[in-house]
Amino acid sequence: MVSPLFGKWKVEKSENFEEYMKKIGVNIALRKMGALASSTSEITDEGDNKVRINTQSTFKSTNRIFPIGEEIEEQRMDGQNVKTTTVWEGNNKLHQIQLWDNRKAVQDWIYEDGKLILRLECEGVVCTRINTRCE
Repeated sequence: MVSPLFGKWKVEKSENFEEYMKKIGVNIALRKMGALASSTSEITDEGDNKVRINTQSTFKSTNRIFPIGEEIEEQRMDGQNVKTTTVWEGNNKLHQIQLWDNRKAVQDWIYEDGKLILRLECEGVVCTRINTRCE
């Protein structure tokens, strides 16, 4: 699949990120560090219906392969173990659901107007992170 999401992206603007981190249970020290960190994410097609999301930040980094349509166990950057399912919605939206301790968070990676919008939602708290393509 060819998707405009594929490529390397840098966070330019973040709205409500600290509140989102608080809602998913990130402790105050990690929230403060995470809110200050700059980051880039690279999304690549790994073949065999798998997508890699490699996020590098000045604080923590993660590099994971997500098989499309399959639930996998992973550890988020904050250390929480979750079960994540990733699916494509068209070719410009990657939809992820994370489940843990009877809780649910949704991450949508959306290509819109030349930008990558990362929309994070948990129990009514929504964060939007606007990313621009790295040259």
